[in-house]
Amino acid sequence: MAKKTLVIVESPAKANTIKKILGKNYEVTASYGHIRDLPKTKMGVDVEDNFKPSYSTIKGKGEVTKNLRALAKKSDKVYLASDMDREGEAIAWHIAQILKLDESDSNRIEFNEITKTAIQDAVKNPRKLDMNKVNAQQARRILDRLVGYKISPLLWQIISSNTSAGRVQSVALKLICDLEDVIKEFIPEKYWEVAGRFEEQFNLNLYKIGDEKVARIKEEEVVKELKSSVPDKSFQVVETKIAKKTKKPPLPLKTSTMQQLASSYIGFTASKTMRVAQALYEGLEIDGSLKGLITYMRTDSTRVSEEAQKASKIFIEDKYGKEYIGNYKEKKEKGKIQDAHEAIRPTDIFMEPDKIKDSLSQDQYKLYKLIWERFIISQLAPVEYEQFTILADYDKYEFRGVVNKVTFDGYYKVFKEEDEIVTGDFPEIKEGDQLKLNNLDIKEGITKPPARLTESSLVKKLEAEGIGRPSTYATIIDTLKKREYVVLEGKSFVPSELGYEVKEKLSKYFPKIMNVKFTAEMEEKLDNIEEGELEWVAVLKEFYDDLKGYLESFEKEVEELKNRRIESDVICPVEGCGHVMLLKTGRFGKYLECDDYENCKGRISLKGVNISKEEIEKGKIYIKEVIEEKEKERRGKETDVFTDTGSRLYLKWGRFGQYLESENYAEDNIRLSLPSEVKKLLKEEKIQEENDIILLKDILDQIKEEEDEILRNAGVCEKCGKPFEIKRGRWGKFLACTGYPECKNIKKIEKSKK
Repeated sequence: MAKKTLVIVESPAKANTIKKILGKNYEVTASYGHIRDLPKTKMGVDVEDNFKPSYSTIKGKGEVTKNLRALAKKSDKVYLASDMDREGEAIAWHIAQILKLDESDSNRIEFNEITKTAIQDAVKNPRKLDMNKVNAQQARRILDRLVGYKISPLLWQIISSNTSAGRVQSVALKLICDLEDVIKEFIPEKYWEVAGRFEEQFNLNLYKIGDEKVARIKEEEVVKELKSSVPDKSFQVVETKIAKKTKKPPLPLKTSTMQQLASSYIGFTASKTMRVAQALYEGLEIDGSLKGLITYMRTDSTRVSEEAQKASKIFIEDKYGKEYIGNYKEKKEKGKIQDAHEAIRPTDIFMEPDKIKDSLSQDQYKLYKLIWERFIISQLAPVEYEQFTILADYDKYEFRGVVNKVTFDGYYKVFKEEDEIVTGDFPEIKEGDQLKLNNLDIKEGITKPPARLTESSLVKKLEAEGIGRPSTYATIIDTLKKREYVVLEGKSFVPSELGYEVKEKLSKYFPKIMNVKFTAEMEEKLDNIEEGELEWVAVLKEFYDDLKGYLESFEKEVEELKNRRIESDVICPVEGCGHVMLLKTGRFGKYLECDDYENCKGRISLKGVNISKEEIEKGKIYIKEVIEEKEKERRGKETDVFTDTGSRLYLKWGRFGQYLESENYAEDNIRLSLPSEVKKLLKEEKIQEENDIILLKDILDQIKEEEDEILRNAGVCEKCGKPFEIKRGRWGKFLACTGYPECKNIKKIEKSKK
């Protein structure tokens, strides 16, 4: 039996699609992403030995590795077909290491889209592993390790275990915190915008006062002078001109713009966008066959292949007319069959979203439609329009107006942006005409602070600053949310107290890591490693030599903070102790510890308690009232109900609503659910309180008496002879046989005829 050619991809979905393309002579299998990585429990990098990484098989990937080795032994040839970015190259390299493939062999294939043509061309044009790409990925991974594993443990000691430092995520946090500071310090100011309504109902905006251009007036005196000077005056038209203009269509999507538009138009998070895009790229079943619907979704390029441009021209001419074909121009990349740098676009422009809607999930349809439409728009002709401009002045005041007239709708045929060209008829006005000002339209406003960052605008900001790369934006945002460094107000990010604390510590002790320019320059160095212009170990050495000095300074500060004596106004709750409690910071956050901890083990968690930084600096914190309030919340509200042993029951809130819990729960383990009718009365605030004690006993006793009577009247189960019990379901109370599950007899509770 002839041996097959083995093709190893990253995901099983992709494997299924490619298998159907390549046919029976190929075995296509998946590595399920990375199979080796740095260990989780330690840094795994020997900084003394040229930053040598210590890779190990990822937990749970043992069987995958075993399967890959077995398939490789039975194959004539092995092709490594992981994704075309740095991560994909690193995955291919790790697989080559495990399978002991010859590094000089051309066994690496890549493709920008999962289509028959692209896959077959890739197999015909294998190349060697690109070690520059691999080393760029290794450098990024080790840089992130150096920051995370060296700094994070120190943050745990002085803030909490939920904290971490990240080479890129921490800078993103700084951007959010710095913007919040600007918003807090913002002082609103009044302003006035002025327009004039001239004869023939023609509107012009105030453009100049003297030689100074004016968009908004900030002094009220200027507005008053304007009001008294120009009404009913004749303005002379000093200039009119008509200019021909065009507006180019927006570019096709790259990763960052896809994430931004998916957030703005269809409400997807960055991580959801990438997850849905991955499925569209890997292939879905359309009309009985698996097809990759979009090109590779991790790219920072807007280049479009010649083949895709030709196909779009045919589609546009057929659907809209020849005049709508655009002349898309983009800087030519080096002619590679497997060029990684192409925009995100549909693999087949004739596969219109609405035609395949039934084959897609709702989320897949929304994102595919966004990608498809943005691509076809980018290939359409520009909008053509004429712009009529008029300038009219009186004394020192000059008013200006613009009217646009669309002469060819171009890409507006498919899509109009929010800032679309407003169009109208040109007025019959020429230079030298006199225009009487009928009235002024003065709008008063107040300046607003800058808007907070959303997922969409944060991605845009990161890209503009050169921080991170397309594949990292979603992870950065997810980490900020997961660590609770930010909270969401609507769609906007607001830094939490924890986020501010982490940002302040890192900014103070690691100014370079928190420097936007430095982080952007490091991204450029990683790109230079990929291009073979820099040596990766040298970049790591330069970074770490600088980091060591900052680490030493921070370690001293952490030691001092740990040993500082910070008293609270809380007395140890352990009976007979009486010592003051001290503020401490441990792996799980801040807490209070008895001053006599060697002999008394009194501790109080401060989770959720905000402590003033100023008080900490002074060495004395005042949180007694907050602790007492927290203790009340923890215990719940007192009721007049007691257990058989005399313990009072407290009303508390839990995951599934209100319940009763013994004050001695730790010893007697007593918890009782509340009948739905009692919960309803509590919700409607119809249960009385006396001296802050909730009066539940009489109500519960009455309910028990009524239920006892129901059970007496119910008798025993007619099917098995066992007694009934009262259960509560979605539609209220019912009788259920106690012989369940053997006997599933249930009965309605007949209403009393009293």
